[in-house]
Amino acid sequence: MAIRGLRADGHDFIADAVAQGAAAVVVEEASPAAGDVPQIVVADSRRALAATAAAFFGHPGRDLRCIGVTGTNGKTTVCFLLDAVFRAAGSTTALASTVKNVVAGEERPARLTTAEAPEVQALLREAVTAGADVAVVEVSSHALALCRVAGIPFAAAVFTNLSHDHLDLHGDMASYFAAKASLFEGLAADAPAIINADDPYGRDLASSLKGRGVTYGTGGGCDYRVTAAAPGADGLSFSIADPDGATTALTSPLRGSFDVLNCAAAFAAARELGVSAEAAREGIAAMTAVPGRLETVEVNEDLRVVVDYAHSPDSMEKALAEVRRMARGRLVVVFGCTGDRDAAKRPVMGELALRYGDYVVVTTDDPYYEDPAAIAREAEAGIVAAGGAAPADYRVILDRREAVRFALASAEPGAPTVVAILGKGHEEVQKVKGREVPYNDRRAVEEAVAELALGGQAAAGAESGREARS
Repeated sequence: MAIRGLRADGHDFIADAVAQGAAAVVVEEASPAAGDVPQIVVADSRRALAATAAAFFGHPGRDLRCIGVTGTNGKTTVCFLLDAVFRAAGSTTALASTVKNVVAGEERPARLTTAEAPEVQALLREAVTAGADVAVVEVSSHALALCRVAGIPFAAAVFTNLSHDHLDLHGDMASYFAAKASLFEGLAADAPAIINADDPYGRDLASSLKGRGVTYGTGGGCDYRVTAAAPGADGLSFSIADPDGATTALTSPLRGSFDVLNCAAAFAAARELGVSAEAAREGIAAMTAVPGRLETVEVNEDLRVVVDYAHSPDSMEKALAEVRRMARGRLVVVFGCTGDRDAAKRPVMGELALRYGDYVVVTTDDPYYEDPAAIAREAEAGIVAAGGAAPADYRVILDRREAVRFALASAEPGAPTVVAILGKGHEEVQKVKGREVPYNDRRAVEEAVAELALGGQAAAGAESGREARS
């Protein structure tokens, strides 16, 4: 299958494939490099790959109720919530997400938010074989633009929100929105499209749908309307009024106020697919953690660390607003920006870090093929434009472990401090010039706590309540 990628073109490797025994090649244009090997010429190799993968694995999506979840932020959390709700309702489930993949309770690592089509179809076939009847699939804009979920007959789809992200691929917000909206254009006429009507893009999507649109949010016109939302130290409490006029009181151990809408999305989708309000309530109450989403480490009585996957301006602002709300004293923000991605958001993220934080440490995220120092300078420009000065207000430490250690070491005994470490969340590697270097924020915290003898158990007290996102 010759696919045109972002860095290489599969058509350039046809001769290599033939030399290694390819019996046929699928191409977008015939090539003499194929020699006598049959060539199947298609208009779009990626779409052909998706169709071929679905057929190869026997169209497993037809034997499952597949639910696709897309949006900029909240996707992972909604997926985890839906998985918990359907399990509470008695289903055997499969989960494909940014954080991990799970088939009938068996976990395996996730490589991408949404894997390539053959991997997605293989996972769905495993789910069918294991007796699953529901599959919850996190769907990125990359997956939609690159046809990774083409051929999956989604029984429902969820739209969480849209904000500045991934413009390196899509070019502008209109194209980014169009990619997200394509998930809903492919739904069957009776498949519910669950849409956040509090989000302006959600309202645009709902107004343009030709199928069965179902809205959720806080507005009076929503099909599933959130009322009496009250975030607290132990989690969330709120009620949801459904289209039949019934109201269900819910609680969630998640702490982010934005998670009320994530819970509402899961509640609405489940109810529209026939799950009882009681099972939905039970599943939402049982879902305690999403790794790397407002994951909290109580280091000692004065020092708390929060690890979050926030890596876009909107997700960063929401995460920092929640951390600031919970903080009793000084807030130190550690963050970096990804390389080979939309550079326009870097100074915006720098400004946000200074706006919410009392001190900022700029570090490295996934630089990919870019110079980490150059990326940091662009984020630093936003801090300086907002009035920050080094070293009084911020510092640049490119080594992420050292940045975490510095932030924790800056906490003064007896002075309540929260250190928010943003961008990597649950991830286990940093991506540097084509290599994957082992790294995890949580373990970096544990190492720093041990080295600095800060007390407490870094491995205890993990609590979550956030997505992110893309």
